[in-house]
Amino acid sequence: MSFKFEKDKLYMMPVFFGPTSMSQKPGHFMPDPYYLEHGIEGEHYAPGDNYCCSISYETDREMLENLVPECYTLREPILSVTVTEFTNLGWMGGNTYNLINITCPVHFKGERDDLDGDLVMVMYENNTDPIVGGRETMGYSKIYCDIPRIAHMHNFEEDKYIATASEFNFRFMKMVIDTKQEAPDADAVKAIEASSAGKMHLKYVPDVLEKEEIGKIPNFTRPAICYPTILPKWVKPADYQYDMIKPEVTWCNGTIEFFAPENWEEFPVYYNVAKTLHDLPVKRVLAAKRIHYTEPCEYCTCYKLR
Repeated sequence: MSFKFEKDKLYMMPVFFGPTSMSQKPGHFMPDPYYLEHGIEGEHYAPGDNYCCSISYETDREMLENLVPECYTLREPILSVTVTEFTNLGWMGGNTYNLINITCPVHFKGERDDLDGDLVMVMYENNTDPIVGGRETMGYSKIYCDIPRIAHMHNFEEDKYIATASEFNFRFMKMVIDTKQEAPDADAVKAIEASSAGKMHLKYVPDVLEKEEIGKIPNFTRPAICYPTILPKWVKPADYQYDMIKPEVTWCNGTIEFFAPENWEEFPVYYNVAKTLHDLPVKRVLAAKRIHYTEPCEYCTCYKLR
């Protein structure tokens, strides 16, 4: 008897071992296996307890527009960089990982959908499981890098959070959040956040050539899949059994630096990403913030934009 796909089951590569342990039920994402095994409906994994530092700044409009796919329209030439420590995650068995999310505010107007959102330009993560999940299923532009814990330096005169990122020992980012400094224009960032319907993406999977095409044109140079998606802002389900804390937000000021590799060997695979982030100028910091919040990590409501 050969392997066969089960109808309406969620598969991820490698598929040979059967459906993934992720939720097989509409409206849920990765409920606890105990509840699945015992047929208990309406249960969810415990939310993560998360800490993040974020900074939003104005950059060059034309340079940023050149990076935005034509299905989207850039609203403001603003980049937001958020470093998050996802801790005690229920869906990861209580484990922890870190990520860096880099977004810009865009608008999508199609035949059906007409809404604002945050286009995820790139999301760095330091664990494979969330990279594969979000990249394969929802179209998140996820790649790996080393992201250490956020350092906290505080005394009578300062209260700073320092976040860095590197790959192959090349540090390509440094963020410093100073909670004792006032945010230059927090209202502008708050307005953009309030108008966003969710995180937007461009799901792209390269195609494989036909046998007859090998040697005539380069392989993997055309898309098998290419379309925009959105993960809407989370709405608490009626059967969600956990309490969510009100986000603790400290608006402040900070600095952000992206460093360009001097040569390709320092940052071989994603040299283009590091170089582009470095080239986008930091014209004016609008605001920074330090946040403590709980994250449900339920992503099954992602859908295609049309």
